[in-house]
Amino acid sequence: MKHIITFLVTCLAFAVATFAQNGKLAPGIYAVIDSTVTHLPYTSGVAANSGTNVIGVELGKTKFTYKGESSGVKAAGKLVMVIDPEKKTIRQTPKVYDPFIKSMTPELIMIVPLEVVKNKRVYDEGMSIQGINTKKKTRIEFQWELVDENTWEITADLQPGEYAVVFKAAKLGAYDFSSIYGFTVE
Repeated sequence: MKHIITFLVTCLAFAVATFAQNGKLAPGIYAVIDSTVTHLPYTSGVAANSGTNVIGVELGKTKFTYKGESSGVKAAGKLVMVIDPEKKTIRQTPKVYDPFIKSMTPELIMIVPLEVVKNKRVYDEGMSIQGINTKKKTRIEFQWELVDENTWEITADLQPGEYAVVFKAAKLGAYDFSSIYGFTVE
């Protein structure tokens, strides 16, 4: 069954904005199904792979594997992203990168399908040769609408399967990183 993702109806958009303004939705990314809003758990923080040097050519491969055929977090593709308008820099707590800062917008995220292989979900960024990626990343096109100063509604047309919201690489000290949040469309 194909899930057609549409913009949240006005009353739900108002409810999401009200929750965000009243502090009920903490900075993060949420799945919205009907009137249920579910926080997407953090899946991983990804430091850039420096790769290896082969005959003067720098190679790198970035592939991430997660246990289980399903994330356990049900979504229909309606997502809400809430940032902290006061926070200016990305912070790292143990193994967790916090990308929900003042400058974050939906332009800085990707929605990607995860491959399911042998009871595991896989996000494969492909091989990089001197900074050029040889594998075209499959990205899901999506639309977004600003609900208030720190909240966006994100919508996409998704088939059933496993997906992840991937925050594009940003600097944290000397390292690039991405943060990944997984979800399941049934």
